[in-house]
Amino acid sequence: MSDSSKESALNVTEMASIFMDSNHYFGPSSTMLWDQTKQLPPDLLAQVQLTYQEHFPLEVRLNLASWIEEKFAPSIPFNVEDKAHQKTAVSLANQLISQLDGKIASMPNDPEKFLLKGKLTEIAANLKATYANNPIGLYMAVRHCLEQEMIIVQKNSANTSGGEETADISNQIRQHVLFLQQQIGETSDEYDRIKEVHEAFTMEYCEFEEKSKQLGTYIQTHGEQYPNVKSLKASKEALQKSVQLKYSSCTEDRKKLIHTYSEMLVRLQSVIVQVLDNELINWKREQQLAGNGHSVNTATLELLQNWCDNLATVVWTMRKQLKQLEELVIKVPDQQNSSQDLKILIAKVTELLSNLVTSTFVIEKQPPQVMKTNTRFTATVRLLVGGALNVHMVAPTVSVSIVSEAQANQLLSTSVTETKRKENFSSGQILNDYGAMEFNNANRQVSVLFRNLQLKKIKRTEKKGTESVMDEKFSVLFWTEFLVGELNFQLWTLSLPVVVIVHGNQEAQALATVTWDNAFAEWGRRPFVVPDKVSWKQAGEALSMKWAAACGSGLKEEHLYYLACKAFRDPNLPRKPEEYNSRMLSWSQFCKEVLPDRTFTFWEWFHRILSLTSNHMQRLWKENYVLGFIKKHDAENLLKQKQQNGCFLLRFSDSELGGVTIAYLTTDPYQHTPQVSMVAPFTTKDLSQRSMADTIFDLDDLTFLYPDIPKDAFKKFCSSSCTPQNAPNGYVAHKLVTQVAGGSGSMSNPPTPIGYDQIYMGGSQCDAQSPLNASGIDDMEITDNLQNINIEGNIDLQALLALNEGFDPTNAQGGGF
Repeated sequence: MSDSSKESALNVTEMASIFMDSNHYFGPSSTMLWDQTKQLPPDLLAQVQLTYQEHFPLEVRLNLASWIEEKFAPSIPFNVEDKAHQKTAVSLANQLISQLDGKIASMPNDPEKFLLKGKLTEIAANLKATYANNPIGLYMAVRHCLEQEMIIVQKNSANTSGGEETADISNQIRQHVLFLQQQIGETSDEYDRIKEVHEAFTMEYCEFEEKSKQLGTYIQTHGEQYPNVKSLKASKEALQKSVQLKYSSCTEDRKKLIHTYSEMLVRLQSVIVQVLDNELINWKREQQLAGNGHSVNTATLELLQNWCDNLATVVWTMRKQLKQLEELVIKVPDQQNSSQDLKILIAKVTELLSNLVTSTFVIEKQPPQVMKTNTRFTATVRLLVGGALNVHMVAPTVSVSIVSEAQANQLLSTSVTETKRKENFSSGQILNDYGAMEFNNANRQVSVLFRNLQLKKIKRTEKKGTESVMDEKFSVLFWTEFLVGELNFQLWTLSLPVVVIVHGNQEAQALATVTWDNAFAEWGRRPFVVPDKVSWKQAGEALSMKWAAACGSGLKEEHLYYLACKAFRDPNLPRKPEEYNSRMLSWSQFCKEVLPDRTFTFWEWFHRILSLTSNHMQRLWKENYVLGFIKKHDAENLLKQKQQNGCFLLRFSDSELGGVTIAYLTTDPYQHTPQVSMVAPFTTKDLSQRSMADTIFDLDDLTFLYPDIPKDAFKKFCSSSCTPQNAPNGYVAHKLVTQVAGGSGSMSNPPTPIGYDQIYMGGSQCDAQSPLNASGIDDMEITDNLQNINIEGNIDLQALLALNEGFDPTNAQGGGF
């Protein structure tokens, strides 16, 4: 939050304590709106202050809190055209001034209250001067402020209470839009009536002018005493009174209509701010989180289009009516400065229309955030108000380019009134970079679907220090220009940050960049600034979101604790969430610095097991059959506590990228003590050839999954065909079967030839037969690795190792084991 926001929030809090006697104004009720407003976070409190600052003194709101909430509640129906409602509004506005005067009069003249009393006296005088001839305006201003305060409070509640408040806000917006649609219809009828009065006035005025000329001619010819002169003079005077009456009625009706438009504009601004600055931005933020797996309600964009479409119709119609009214005022001017008032209103409505059009040019389907050169990609842009303004009738073209971070900054920092040239914003070449906006009559959508975009060239900036190409962010720029009436619109919108790669091995680091950006970018930031450090709570939420989207269910607290230990390189982190959640994780720890005694980073490790689980063990994960995130010694302790041979669990390897191992309990045949064996990690390559469920059934030593799930529970995940079938060409079909050297055999699954056992970590057959390969040794005991070696002649390795008790392999000459 900015310093100015903090200052504003502080002002609200200070004013609440200085200007209010809580016992007197709040009474016994604890459900007042202001009670909730006081509990808002500082940035939202600042929004409340800004709302009142522009329309109604916050000091009065604070000092008459309960009375204002009771009398000016937005839930009370109010129609500015209803005479009874007008009367009520005038009465309440007058009562408000009386209440304020009473409050001032009751304040003592002691030093503590002197400044407050003077401030309130000044405010009362300003309110009387401003609204002396417009008490309904005062009522509308107070009601509007109270309504906005309520929206801010509800928005804050929605963030903590779920969807009910969100539904309430949607319903409020819908009601406001319906009211505005009804009101614009009424102003149209009123304009038509005033136009008829104008026409009648014009006709009578012309008749009056003719009679005046005729009377002048008669007087010059026959004199004042001529009988027809007297008759004509009387007729002229009667017509003059009628003309004056119609002129007075005409100007008064125009004044009232202009006032109605002014009130409509206030309501329009309020609703449009709510839709654009809150609801649309919330949708964009959700779209950004969708890059990390967040689920976005697709109906939200359709609801936004409905609101924007209707609001654009109201604004455009209102502007049209104002310009028509301006023409009447030009033809029949008055002394009330109506022409100038209309010019100001038209300018404000035009600005409102411009904001609505430019803000609703959105990217419906984002381009990929990791973009590989010479690879086809798609994107869709939509103009939410396109249907209402018939933009498609001029068939505007949308162009696509890719811009650097500096160019994105330049675009956003340029004044909105300054004309820009799209040619100045490009850092590469995209094929098929033009498309025409099309109108879908069924859903009233005006959009462009780019089906065959392809990035051919990219111009990179100079790197500093340890920066790599996977750290550099670009953005896809969509640009269009068109005319609506006499108004020229220049629209552009930027995609979410994009990282450009040229090879698949750059993808993991590029994903780290966009994951961090999607999760931790603050709205309204300077492109593409992100914090260098975030709390583990934030990081854990982001990782869990990605995991849930890819694997079907999110990470539990014990999983997040394990990940925290790994990310912070601290296996002894306290197990209290409040302690490790508050620790700050740096960008370097996340994806730059390699893990201790490893050649890969935390992100690379996480990304590879996410990919493995998503592609090969998703159903097992969703059934909670994969324990996964558990340290080796913790897994051993869990299994030994069961004291039952054949108990097993699935655990992600610490040392093998994208590896999962089976840990199982057996009994040492010589020492008769429980021992835990761990099969060498299975990788994507292994599980692509034979699923984990099939592998588990291959191993007869495995009997039940920790803590007490029978092995048969895995049958539903096994391959459909278990019996080899003869191939059409006469060959006998074969299948791969997993065996663990030294384990018990299976009559139904005889040993496969050496070199075909899937007992090794992914990579190559060489890895399977080279246990001394450093890259193939997990963080388990050397005996565990040796168990997985299938040696010709079926030598019992356990017996061999028993002969070497006390031998320390780390001291063997030549490196040995």
